[in-house]
Amino acid sequence: MFDKLFVRSGMLLAAANQPFVWQEHTREIITTALLSMVPTFEGRYAVTVALGMGMPPVFSYLLALICSSIPVPFILLLLRPVLDWFYTLPIKPVQRFAAWLERHAARKRASMNEKNQKGIRGKLSADAAELLALYIFVALPLPGTGVWTGSAIATLFEMPRGKAALVILLGNMTACLITTLAATGVLAIF
Repeated sequence: MFDKLFVRSGMLLAAANQPFVWQEHTREIITTALLSMVPTFEGRYAVTVALGMGMPPVFSYLLALICSSIPVPFILLLLRPVLDWFYTLPIKPVQRFAAWLERHAARKRASMNEKNQKGIRGKLSADAAELLALYIFVALPLPGTGVWTGSAIATLFEMPRGKAALVILLGNMTACLITTLAATGVLAIF
């Protein structure tokens, strides 16, 4: 266990001692920034790409976190108008998709509220339980979870935008941190 720690620490120290000249690494910075904004890839996976390209861990974390957080307000503000616009289109499959998406979200929200009433027994309000579930959903660095899906869920569940945005950003911070720690070998200590 300790040999892994020292080997990984040695690799990190060697990487930290090498100069990272920003002007020479513009391509890596832009690549990381753009990958951070791609749905399902997002910041938590862009961190590993950035570290693989030789960027410092703290800079990689902050760059991926900031760039992956950029789509959140746009999704929270624009998804509802886009769904409403889908209903006005004369294309039946698009209208059916919008209706299916809203029905599916309504069923999931009703199921969550029902489980909240049975399982938590008044210790947590339905709104707080939804926000906690949203945080956990975004914070887990698994495929299909993240800021894009979390923002869509918050919009479809009609959560308050400000609280949802804060929870999504906190979850994104956690997911990026977990991935950064795992990629740098810090979690190998445990």
